[in-house]
Amino acid sequence: MDEIDLRVDLNGMDETGMPWGFLDEACDPTVVVPGRHLLVGAGSAVAVAVVIDVDGDIVHVQPLPGAPSRWLHLLARKAS
Repeated sequence: MDEIDLRVDLNGMDETGMPWGFLDEACDPTVVVPGRHLLVGAGSAVAVAVVIDVDGDIVHVQPLPGAPSRWLHLLARKAS
């Protein structure tokens, strides 16, 4: 599987009820925009998620259910 696009603790949620990460921890912060699908997570816990919002340096994401391999076709880059 490809390297993650954005480091996110998938078990950590803030007051929005969504997992979040820091924009400066993205592999390429320019692609982290609302509506974009990214590979997110940390370690062996990864998911394909849609970016819900970017509020300053905080990025909220909504992980898609199931195995990431099910959703890799939604990523803008070619999955390996």
